Amino acid sequence: MARPIKEGLDYFPFDVDFFSDTKIKVLKAHYGADGITVFIYILTQIYKDKGYYVIADDDFIDVMADDLA
Repeated sequence: MARPIKEGLDYFPFDVDFFSDTKIKVLKAHYGADGITVFIYILTQIYKDKGYYVIADDDFIDVMADDLA
């Protein structure tokens, strides 16, 4: 019996210079640690489900808010 094809990833690489990226520095300056947390949460959801996108509707935002509360 063949193994079912899995969508998404179990892990993804994370750059060691993440905090040196200007975009991340600006995000942190505007929103602090909460901005970084939301960014990483969204990345994990993108790679977990389809591997390259996520549908960010009201339900997604509600679930994210509950998960990060």
